[in-house]
Amino acid sequence: MKPRKILEDIENAITLAQKKIVFIWGPRQIGKSTILNHLYKKYGGSYFNFDNIEDQKLFIPEFSKLISSIRLKSNRDASRFIFIDEVQKYPESTQSIKLLADSSEYIILATGSSEMRAKTNHFDTLAGRYREFTLFPLTVDEFAIFNHNNFHFTPHPDFAETQYLSQYLDEMMIYGSYPGVTLAKPKDKIEELKNIAQNSVIKDIVNIYELRNTDLVYNLLRLLAMQIGNLINITELSSSLGSTKATISNYLSILEKNRIIYRLEPYKSNKRRGYLERKKVFFIDLGIRNAFIDDFRPLNLRRDSGAVFENLVVIGAIRQSDYRKDHGKFYYFREIGGNQKEVDLIIESVNGDKAAFEIKLSGRKINHFPDLGIHTYKSITKENATELLV
Repeated sequence: MKPRKILEDIENAITLAQKKIVFIWGPRQIGKSTILNHLYKKYGGSYFNFDNIEDQKLFIPEFSKLISSIRLKSNRDASRFIFIDEVQKYPESTQSIKLLADSSEYIILATGSSEMRAKTNHFDTLAGRYREFTLFPLTVDEFAIFNHNNFHFTPHPDFAETQYLSQYLDEMMIYGSYPGVTLAKPKDKIEELKNIAQNSVIKDIVNIYELRNTDLVYNLLRLLAMQIGNLINITELSSSLGSTKATISNYLSILEKNRIIYRLEPYKSNKRRGYLERKKVFFIDLGIRNAFIDDFRPLNLRRDSGAVFENLVVIGAIRQSDYRKDHGKFYYFREIGGNQKEVDLIIESVNGDKAAFEIKLSGRKINHFPDLGIHTYKSITKENATELLV
């Protein structure tokens, strides 16, 4: 298995057993099952795949029968681990998971697509019993390792490491960093991305949420893909798509909960108001975004290269904060009136410190806003972007 930097934290969570249940969430084809299988082979235990109806039938909330099923599925009698893949296919399993957590010494590690965590309320009964991790597309150092094994994870890349990692930024901006796409041959990358976009994004979301209009989902994603880094206007989107504001708002919420898009909030203070309360839109993976507009040209031939770079950095910063569990909050700021000066990204730490980032491929003057209480200002270009992408 190619190493993922979140693996050590997941492994610590199940071996130290601070909680008896650990969930790994994330979009489909992001690498969750690969991690689960790696840990199953390493530690042994019982393995259930809820894609399989027979495994669902075995996992019933009757303690004695459940224990017999676990023993049947175990590859090591002494192991106390239970591994569950595709838990979203059988949300009723939370009853059995709760029973095991309360009445046994088993440790459960389960993977699930983001939509289950977002859509169902079955997890309310598990409150206080679990830890959870979210798996994102590859970081830039993971990307380097997937391409060449002669690299290591580094929390703070030095000059030489930064230069080495920068060579991968263009490919990440064109093809994204889904593991399967990264490992695919160059001639197969576009087909792989289009398959994920159509089957793992549109069809799954339409089916799971029983949405009536597949074309509306597709056309909305295309419009959003053409507006990355821009403020989105729900009224304009609904008018362009011939739909209602309520429907578009609902679809946007679904896309965000399922980690297809991310909407960046405007920063507000007592002295200034966010611009029209509108959010900026970004895609969690740029390869998926490019698949929706069918544009995989080199960046020097594209007019959207600046927006693509901003998307890469913003999502990288959000992923980094999530992996480090530092609970940062993310905003943009745009001044109302006048020149409408703006800050591309504001990161606020848990203690209230704020850092502002101007994100431009070639860099430019940074706007300062003394009354926002920002402690640090920094320009992010291709030369130093990797510090937010590891």
